[in-house]
Amino acid sequence: QAQSEDCLRLTLTIPIEALETSSKKLPVAVFIHGGAFMVASGERAYYDSTQLCMDALHTKQPIIFVSMNYRLNALGFMHSPEAADILPANNGLHDQIHAFEWLRTFLPGFGGNIDQITAIGQSAGAASLSLHNSVPRDAPLYRRSIVLSGSSVVLVTMTPEQHQAEFLHQADKLGIATSNRSSHDIALDIVHLPVDQIRELDMPGAPCSGTDLIPSQDWATMAHARHIIPNPWLESQLLSSCTFDGSISYMVALSQTRKNLAATFQAICKNRLKDPTRLLDIYNITTTDNDQDALEKICQIVTDTGFFNAAISHAKGAQLSSPPTPTYLQLFDLPNPFAGLLPSHRFATHTWDIVALLGPFDHLIPPHVLTVIKSWRQEIITYVTTGTWSCPAWTPEDLSTFHVGTEGLRCLGREEMEAHRASKLMEYAETQGGEAGADMLWEDVVRFFLKTG
Repeated sequence: QAQSEDCLRLTLTIPIEALETSSKKLPVAVFIHGGAFMVASGERAYYDSTQLCMDALHTKQPIIFVSMNYRLNALGFMHSPEAADILPANNGLHDQIHAFEWLRTFLPGFGGNIDQITAIGQSAGAASLSLHNSVPRDAPLYRRSIVLSGSSVVLVTMTPEQHQAEFLHQADKLGIATSNRSSHDIALDIVHLPVDQIRELDMPGAPCSGTDLIPSQDWATMAHARHIIPNPWLESQLLSSCTFDGSISYMVALSQTRKNLAATFQAICKNRLKDPTRLLDIYNITTTDNDQDALEKICQIVTDTGFFNAAISHAKGAQLSSPPTPTYLQLFDLPNPFAGLLPSHRFATHTWDIVALLGPFDHLIPPHVLTVIKSWRQEIITYVTTGTWSCPAWTPEDLSTFHVGTEGLRCLGREEMEAHRASKLMEYAETQGGEAGADMLWEDVVRFFLKTG
């Protein structure tokens, strides 16, 4: 699908017969897709929710499923603070809010219960949800949220000043004169161009900080997430990460021509960390690693820092509500059965969780894997319809974590979680920089390697 400003669509999957035989409005799941705010669509084949809705019907827990589209890339995030009346900040994020507001008005006409809306976001969609969950708002958008493989911590944001510079840079690329002209006039020229020209711009889908939806740059840090209190209308949240979400970075890095990755990463650690040896030991990164093995290990650090420990930071913030907002933590550790740049049946890769949940490729999945998926899918359906979860809410004392793996579903406790590699990484990060240690590790080591290597 070509991106355009006509993309603001909602796709509803509705169990007509269930509505005809029930006097009650049905629970609703609303999905925000990922794609780094640059690509994708809620209408892509791998987001087909038919199987999920059929499974819900089969267990007599019918739901309405809604997928939304929103503006991406330049259409969604080009912004000039000097011409904000023409190019306002964060259009893509505001599109999502308008979609929820529209649904709260019109869902009853489709048989949906507006007091039983569960928002589901994956990757950039999950990062969006973590903002909507916490940025102060009086009127509720939904009641529960399922945040899969993403948080505000992984957002790449830009300041208003950076957005202004990017706006002028993109105008130059479009052949629009910028010298001695107001931003207002430049912006008018841009919005009157054919949409094809704007769509083809190579610019980051970066939300703007210092705005109503991202009050400051601190909102994209783990240190700040620990102190963010969810909106009081959020009844509960499920925070989840795949055990190799770093596969998204693996695929990008693999397409590059860099060599000697282990040595490069070690050098970065030695230049930027007080105790680099301990980090390298936790992940067993040595100079004898070939580039593929080194990249896998480095991207495991990406996973544990930018995804799992980021989720922990938001769980800690939820503890500050009075009473604490029930927050369920999940580790999706079921290896992806499909081969790609990574071998099949080895890693729980980024985006595999949402594909497994929605079920468009169930017919291609081995039976022993599908059995686990079906059980997990039922847990999600029950959460959407009742708000209940099989594992206790996470607390700093119990560390309860729901685990989805090849052996099935189970609840991990404090002892198992303290022994987990990601927990050791969190402890290590605090020795390097206190509460800001995880952000320092994420920005100054992990992201620095990914950007410059």
